Order: sequence, then structure tokens, then C-alpha cells
Amino acid sequence: MEQSLEQWAHAFLHKVDTEPAAALASDLSEDLRFCMANLPVTLGPQALIDAFAAAQQRFDSIRHEIVGVTTGRWEEGDVVAIEARAHYLRNGREVVLPVTSTLRLRGGKVADYRIYIDPAPAFAD
Repeated sequence: MEQSLEQWAHAFLHKVDTEPAAALASDLSEDLRFCMANLPVTLGPQALIDAFAAAQQRFDSIRHEIVGVTTGRWEEGDVVAIEARAHYLRNGREVVLPVTSTLRLRGGKVADYRIYIDPAPAFAD
């Protein structure tokens, strides 16, 4: 990985915020484990792409304001933990929620992606 893990984290979340969900495919391992909030763990990149695409359809925009990035290692590669404020905009109403995402990388691709958030306020009508 030529860029630092912190730079990678900023670039990855920028892609999450500005690109169609399918654009993330090149960043995800084929055996990706994905879990958001208290939802069941899903396997494979398509589950993450589908979840992110559904969120992109529901909201006018989603933007992550990164508060901090912590890096480390796991037995298969690097770990990046991103603390952020997620800004959800829908029908002129913005909801800002704290979120922490832990991404375990293998070979420069996300192999395990866990999002810790209570998304209920963003989905409330």
C-alpha cells in the first residue's frame, strides 16, 4: 500500500460518500464479512454493495466527517478504525450520528467491515 493507512481511510470513505456503491467492489475481498449495527453478518461483497446502494437511494446524501483514524494489525494484515460523524440528508432534514467503522484489510482489500452505529434516527420519518 503506497499511501498511509490514514490516507487510505480518508480516500475510502470519500469513495463511500461520492461514488455509486458498486464502485467499492474493487476495494472488497471476495470473502468479505460485513456487519452493520445489530444486523446479521453477511458474506461476500455484493451484500455490502446492496446495503450501501439501498442507503444511497433512501437519502439525498450521506457524508462522513472523520474525527479520528486509528491503525493496527490483525493476523492477516492491517486494521483501520475510523471514528466519524455521519451526516444523513433527506428531504431537507439532516441527521448527524456518531459512527465507528473497523476495517480489517488483507492484501490491501477490505476482508472484514464492521460499522458501529445506531442508525434509527436517520431512518425515522
